[in-house]
Amino acid sequence: MSKKEPAKASADLPEVNFSDYGDVRFLHLGSEWVQGSMLRDAPYDIELEYVQRMMAGLLFIDAASVAKKHAMQLGLGSAALTKFCYKKLRMKTTAIEINPQVITACRVWFKLPQDDLRLRVIEADAGLEIQKPEHQGTVDLL
Repeated sequence: MSKKEPAKASADLPEVNFSDYGDVRFLHLGSEWVQGSMLRDAPYDIELEYVQRMMAGLLFIDAASVAKKHAMQLGLGSAALTKFCYKKLRMKTTAIEINPQVITACRVWFKLPQDDLRLRVIEADAGLEIQKPEHQGTVDLL
C-alpha cells in the first residue's frame, strides 16, 4: 500500500486519463499532452526514447551490482522508469508522487505492481519528502 503524506488538495491537481493508439497506452494529465506511455504487450519496457535516456546514469554503475542499488523517481508519470527499475533491473525502487489519481492510474491502467519489499510508492510532495532523514544517502540512481 502507498504511504500517504499530506499533499495538494485534489482540486488543485489535474484530472488523469489515458488513451490507446495501436499497442501504446498514453497517460494524460488534464490535456491531450502525453505525460507517459506503455507498450501494452511489453508493460515493463520503456517505450519513449527520452525516458530511455533518463537511464543513462546506469552507465556509471557496475552492471553486476545494479540489482543491489536503490532507484528513486520524483514523480511517477506512467511509471515507466519505476516498473523498469523494479521488474527488469530488480532494483529496490521508490517513487514519490503527489497526485493520488496518478498512483491509481498506474496501478490500474499501466501495470504498476503493488508495493513490496523492493517497491515503494509514496504519495507526497517530492520536494518535501526527499528532505526526510530516511532518504538521505540511500539513493543510487535518481
